[in-house]
Amino acid sequence: MRGLFKAIIWVLIIFSAVTLPAFIWRSLDRDSYEYFLLHSVSPLSQKSRNSLMQ
Repeated sequence: MRGLFKAIIWVLIIFSAVTLPAFIWRSLDRDSYEYFLLHSVSPLSQKSRNSLMQ
């Protein structure tokens, strides 16, 4: 039982380390975050990315 608890804690720590910086970045500077999303490497075309952002 102790090992399961430890594994859950590690998963939560890793998940937080990945998602928290993106959430804070989006909250502080939304324009920069949206610019990054629109111009990042993606299989979507520029037109489809623009329509998704609107």
